[in-house]
Amino acid sequence: MLDQPVVDVALGLALLYVVLSLAASAITEWISALLGLRSKNLRAGVESLLGKEYAEKVYAHPLIANLARDGKLPSYIEPDTMATALLDLLAHDEDGKPVVDLAGPASVLVERVDGDHVLGPTLRALATRGVDTVDGLRGQVAGWLDEGMNRVSGWYKRRAHVLIFVIGAVVTVAANASTLHVARDLWTDAALRESVAQLAAQAVEAGTLADADVPDLGAFPLGWEDVGLGDWSFLDWIARVLGWLITISAVSLGAPFWFDLLGKVASLRAAGGRRNAA
Repeated sequence: MLDQPVVDVALGLALLYVVLSLAASAITEWISALLGLRSKNLRAGVESLLGKEYAEKVYAHPLIANLARDGKLPSYIEPDTMATALLDLLAHDEDGKPVVDLAGPASVLVERVDGDHVLGPTLRALATRGVDTVDGLRGQVAGWLDEGMNRVSGWYKRRAHVLIFVIGAVVTVAANASTLHVARDLWTDAALRESVAQLAAQAVEAGTLADADVPDLGAFPLGWEDVGLGDWSFLDWIARVLGWLITISAVSLGAPFWFDLLGKVASLRAAGGRRNAA
């Protein structure tokens, strides 16, 4: 069975990663909202699917335009809504007069798209899937857009992961949160180790990350106070940077991952306590 101090150090590190991950995620979401990254990513994805010309028209359609708030682009559009807006645009001329019967054959609507346009081959392919009417084509287009939006969501997640890695690096260095040094302090300071382990157990008792009373960074041996940078040797810098990199890599995994692991380690600690009591 693992020694109690080892488990408590693991608890302390997992709790540290939860706190840092939450801080990095909050800053990332704030930056994302401030810069409109989700909406810009969606707009870029729609343009890749429909082409810039039709993307602009779809975004100007009342069904989509009404989703905007305070002049900001929507960050999510239902595929069915976008498909309806697109087919409605194709079914009307430049003056807004209907030129295609929505109950009519889908081929008539498809032919209104220039054959060389990026959208033309896609609509023709979708119209060959046993679709007879424009209304039937709408379901095919919505399914195609749904698949496309999943790819667009993947783009955003990859970009967000890069951003949260960068933010995690800034938070880690700003807090001077070196895993190696925090682990050393937890191992050598029994009172600190027990205090942080108790905080971790209390956070786990909430059951979910949303309800957990997660402590702030003040509970950990962090910060730049009383740090004599001029006294650090080359090996000290290597150890500090290595500790930062470990922390940054851990933070990039996200708070849910570490909170789940925190619960498992807390269960291990509780099981050890019961065995010792027996």
